Amino acid sequence: MLYYKAWLESRMRFLAAATVLSLYCVTFIREARVNFPPVFEPRLPFTVYVWRGIYDGVDTLVFILFAAMLGLGGLERERELGSDGFTLALPATRSQLLVPRVAVAMIEMIALAAIPVVVVPLASASIGRSYPVEHAVRFALLFAVTGGLWVSAGVLSSVLLTGVYTSLVASVLTPAAFAAVAATSAARRHPAVSPFNVMNGARLPIVNRVTALANGPLPWASLCAFIAISAVLLGAAFAVSRRRDF
Repeated sequence: MLYYKAWLESRMRFLAAATVLSLYCVTFIREARVNFPPVFEPRLPFTVYVWRGIYDGVDTLVFILFAAMLGLGGLERERELGSDGFTLALPATRSQLLVPRVAVAMIEMIALAAIPVVVVPLASASIGRSYPVEHAVRFALLFAVTGGLWVSAGVLSSVLLTGVYTSLVASVLTPAAFAAVAATSAARRHPAVSPFNVMNGARLPIVNRVTALANGPLPWASLCAFIAISAVLLGAAFAVSRRRDF
């Protein structure tokens, strides 16, 4: 019941995100009929064209913003809607109420990260081009792990901040804060510490510089570090939730 409730609360955000991401991927690939190869880069590989537009383009920004918003909701939002009394009357602790919301948000985020795995190869085939599924899967893994950061930050914002709009702004600004840190000179010397570099493999050995395919070693140290940071953010959210007096 609690998982279904969490799905009902977040389904519009998820479906909107899935629609936007799918349409963008399809539109971008279909436009390759006219725009590829570029006039000034007649020998550009199609895989590089895809990487620039899908994995290092607007799609990345849309995914980050929607992943952050998937973690919003919960008792703070219900209090403003007047339904928090019913939820708190359920035979469940605050942590038990938060677990389904986190689980559903993570599943939805992983589903969003997997959209290019299906859409990009199929859309490419529809215009007589090809994009390897296995490389799309590897990029999806990078998106999913880094997406866990944005979801966790959204959950913490929704628990920590009282206003719905305040938590929304905070969750959207979280990636901007990460970007500001990643832009510092110290961080730029170590590109693997930036979730934005890890998402698309930019400046990392995972991406082939000629084909832009993800055929290099995955940045396991960075991925494990991001998972640990996500766990810390979620742990903080659970700690705050248990102590919050609604």
